[in-house]
Amino acid sequence: MKQLRNSTIEALDQLEQLITLAAKYQDGEFYNQAPEHVMSGIGKHVRHILDHFLAFQQGIISGCVDYNLRHRDSRIEDDHKLAKQLVLELRNWLMDTELEDANIEIESEVSVQSEVNQRFRSSVSRELCYLINHSVHHIAYATLLAQSLGMIVNPKLGVAPSTASYLRQQK
Repeated sequence: MKQLRNSTIEALDQLEQLITLAAKYQDGEFYNQAPEHVMSGIGKHVRHILDHFLAFQQGIISGCVDYNLRHRDSRIEDDHKLAKQLVLELRNWLMDTELEDANIEIESEVSVQSEVNQRFRSSVSRELCYLINHSVHHIAYATLLAQSLGMIVNPKLGVAPSTASYLRQQK
């Protein structure tokens, strides 16, 4: 569990790097700016990732992770300083909380045609793994947005763990 928790913290560290990168350009204006023909800027992806971490945190307390809990149009999408503060708080919470690999319930919408919510059985370790992969996926997409806005991005940012292992083996 300790290594999985540390890997989850690494995902938050990558998210913090993304926020820092976006904050450096145009006095942070690029943080919430979407490129042409794109609906969501970097800030919306950051908020979406953080929503999942907050749902997990609440689920540890309540016994059910409700991934439908979203904070759309919140200040996190526009304020990179606030987003960075929340990343730090979640990172500290993960470091300070003794997580046990207990069973946990998950609730999520599963249809785009109509509102269909499902409950699933899962485990704390499975959801930590999900948070890592979900975060990497959105960080990777956000790095594409950053590059399209002219930002110079660390090529390791948003790389999946298995891809990072593959790249290390190629050296």
